Amino acid sequence: MKTQSSILDTPSRLLGLWSLYHLVVWTLLPRACNTCLPLDSVEAVMWGSQWQWGYDKHPPLSAWAAELFTHLMGDAGLYFLSQLCIVVAGLGIYHLGRRLKLGARQSMVAVLLFDTIYFFQYISPEFNVNYIQMPFWAWGWYFGIAAVERKRLLPWIGLGLCVGLGALGKYLALFMLPPLFLAWLGRGELKQALKSPGLYLAGVVSLIIFLPHLVWMKEHDWITLTYGLKRGGTDPVHWWQHLWNPLEFLFTQAAILAPLILTALFCRIKSADEPEKIPGSCGMAMGAYLAVAALSLATGMEPVTMWAAPMALGVGLWFVPRFRMELHPRAILVAMVLMSATFTIAYGIVYGLGPLFRDKPHRVNYPGKPLAQAVEQSWHEKQSAPLPYIVADEFLGGIVNYYSSDRPAVMIRGSLARSTYLTEEQVRQKGAIILWLKARDFLSEKKTPLGQVFPDLAKRFPTLEPLPDLIVPWPRMPNHQAGRFGVAYIPPHSPTRLPEK
Repeated sequence: MKTQSSILDTPSRLLGLWSLYHLVVWTLLPRACNTCLPLDSVEAVMWGSQWQWGYDKHPPLSAWAAELFTHLMGDAGLYFLSQLCIVVAGLGIYHLGRRLKLGARQSMVAVLLFDTIYFFQYISPEFNVNYIQMPFWAWGWYFGIAAVERKRLLPWIGLGLCVGLGALGKYLALFMLPPLFLAWLGRGELKQALKSPGLYLAGVVSLIIFLPHLVWMKEHDWITLTYGLKRGGTDPVHWWQHLWNPLEFLFTQAAILAPLILTALFCRIKSADEPEKIPGSCGMAMGAYLAVAALSLATGMEPVTMWAAPMALGVGLWFVPRFRMELHPRAILVAMVLMSATFTIAYGIVYGLGPLFRDKPHRVNYPGKPLAQAVEQSWHEKQSAPLPYIVADEFLGGIVNYYSSDRPAVMIRGSLARSTYLTEEQVRQKGAIILWLKARDFLSEKKTPLGQVFPDLAKRFPTLEPLPDLIVPWPRMPNHQAGRFGVAYIPPHSPTRLPEK
């Protein structure tokens, strides 16, 4: 026990090892298993290649970061970026714990317990808008607590930066505020915070950061808000959905947190020590969950499970002192090692070995580079100029955008409303390739025609020309299995279709 205790008594060493584990293992493992970036990551790079102040689904920060890191490191850059977000958030939670008056060991355990949670391991290689928020939630909470405690303006500015940048990643970042206000309430500091000019300075800072995107939203018919409402569900809801949807959200999150909860209960049973109540820690842990559940209760909206990824950051700050988990290093280390081994082995089996026994390939097992090269070749057999545009869904279009040397802009699903960075006239002037999946098995007689995927393209571009299908092998699948991809060509300078009389 002495040896184990001494391990937990060296926070800097353990946090360093924890950071190294995430930055190395969870960068190299998906890099070894995957032949293509995950859907959300491909989509982020596709957006980021256009350097806009917003895109059809989300604000721009995650897309900019994705473009930058893939430019520097290729595929590994996005896996590394996800882990960097987790590590920076973890360091913020450690310092927040110290600010809340948790001991160094308690604060460190609150971070180490991340590794019992699905969001921070198995699914973490899929960089998306939920991961870019994490550092801003953790450090925003830290600055918020420090601002009231220290009575200085600089932490308030830090809070404003975190809220503004977090919202540039995803609007859900505003849900970092209920836990902070509940923490102030639990610490008896809410009235002081509300009276402080610093709080309103933080609001001004966050609005200044967010303003360019706000202008972009107005110029593009508030497209991102429309997507967010659809994602949460805008169809008429029955009365029982107002009750069921928030309950389902909370039950699902409890299931995701089950390994941490079970470890905490085990520590409580083994401990004779009284629970330690840390003012504000409960609000920090539960505030965002309760805020989303309350919104769902009021509106009937259906929260998406992945929305809660940054909400789990603060859970350990309440559980560790409440269940005296820091007094049971063996239980903590066993839970960490067991869950880490489970997540890494499962990832290796599902994605590394998956092609050997699955008929339908995972998206991360798509032929990223070969498909992009084949599409590019189809274009260059017609034109010597670089491929300017690809008309496809966000995944196949994103693959060609990222893996091809020409980096064509994507007309997403043939929709100009979703592709705010281009116009139909540009496509007519420069030409494009249309791409879709005709059949997962190239020998299948059932093939999806162009008109089924893009019903209006033939009318919009009357000179559209079908090209020979692309037969591209599925990576690592046995028996030379291959997919059949439909391709069509829009010649440059396509004439504008005359309006019907």
